[in-house]
Amino acid sequence: MRVRALAAALLLGAVAVACSGSGGPGSGGAYVALGDSLSEGSGASDPAAAFVPLIHQALGDGFELINHGHAGDTSAEMFDHGHFDDAIEEIERRSLDGDDGNDVRLITLEIGGNDLLDLYFDLVLGGTCPNVKTSLERDAECIQPLTNALDGYRPRLRQALDGLHEAAPSATIVLLTLYNPFSGRIPIFTELGDFSLEGEEGTPVDEGLNDIIRQEADGRDVLLVDLYPLFQDKAQTLVSDDLIHPNDAGHALIAGVIIEALADAGFPLAGAE
Repeated sequence: MRVRALAAALLLGAVAVACSGSGGPGSGGAYVALGDSLSEGSGASDPAAAFVPLIHQALGDGFELINHGHAGDTSAEMFDHGHFDDAIEEIERRSLDGDDGNDVRLITLEIGGNDLLDLYFDLVLGGTCPNVKTSLERDAECIQPLTNALDGYRPRLRQALDGLHEAAPSATIVLLTLYNPFSGRIPIFTELGDFSLEGEEGTPVDEGLNDIIRQEADGRDVLLVDLYPLFQDKAQTLVSDDLIHPNDAGHALIAGVIIEALADAGFPLAGAE
């Protein structure tokens, strides 16, 4: 209950900052969300309790929400299924229609969880790679698929960030790292999740998926919001019963830290009227 209260307090505090900040009411426009089931809202008890709608609420009535989050998408499928192209087309259409009031001004991007979950379901739950120790002993069966996934992820993330910046050079792009949904709940899976996300020095996987996200954000005009430390040892209270997606408290925490980061960066939030 303490973590739930903290998440709610953070969200309310961030909205209060948005409402009372020196930047004044938001100028309006559109908010585009890109990602997988997290952006789609999985795990929340109600669609309005998911982090994307909560951010949209804090933006004020002048903002339109365009959510291209799609459950199950890997970083490759975000492109292959057309969701990324749809987002770019929408951004460009709005920028060329002569109406500055509907331009895309905010973009959130989270992707990559299913790149790792596919390996989890195939190799970990299948028994081939049940823990980090065994995985390191089985390079071809366990380590190579992981390093292949990481190697493929980097250029796709780079392509996404480059494409978004080119299409919407004046928009604020918020990039999220991934949290470990097992942390503090299932020790063996916690270790594997941390290994995949953060890597382990002295092993063939010295950098994980979150390292790639942080590196690609570095030097770019991107607002990086690091979710990983916020969920550490808190899966029991922040992750839903499906053991993967945030519950209401988790979604509120994500929304709160993003809103807070936007306010700190001077984004003209309005909040609830």
